[in-house]
Amino acid sequence: MKLGKWFDGRLPNRQSILGVFAVSVFLVYSWTLFTSFYKLPSWMFYLTIGQILSVYAYAFSVDLLESILALAGVLLLDLTLFLALRNMEEFQSRSILVVLGALISSVLRFIHFPGYGDIEKFLSGELIWWAIALPLGLVVAVVASKNKWVRKILDAVAERAVVFLYIYLPLSLVSLAVVIIRNIY
Repeated sequence: MKLGKWFDGRLPNRQSILGVFAVSVFLVYSWTLFTSFYKLPSWMFYLTIGQILSVYAYAFSVDLLESILALAGVLLLDLTLFLALRNMEEFQSRSILVVLGALISSVLRFIHFPGYGDIEKFLSGELIWWAIALPLGLVVAVVASKNKWVRKILDAVAERAVVFLYIYLPLSLVSLAVVIIRNIY
């Protein structure tokens, strides 16, 4: 009971949390679909439709987990690192910028190392990459969320991204059921 009261005063409103989650879901799922559509024609040569749907079921299940972890990470940042910035008007835009920065940084990292040939080079540069990208992203998120124009655009994006929850979340629940059934039987 006391834990619920502690979180109640510190957490932003549900609409802001839903907006951040919607943008995270939209970005993660859309990236998965975008990258998989390049592979889909070749999959059709050696996989059956059931196997392709199974690949998407696993991908959507992982995407749901990634989106939930992104939201949890942003809420944890808001309760710890951003505690001094307790401006609730900026939570949604600041959190969207944090998620966007982390995902763009990941995508750039994967684009820079597209294959498995440079795996040692990829792994050796991970610490340096994230040691620069994360603090830079956090600073950009804090500074940019102070701008009303940026905040207005990001809030509008979050409002429109909620529509994708009606598409991706049911797909994720079906995918999760498929993954569980496949692994049980």
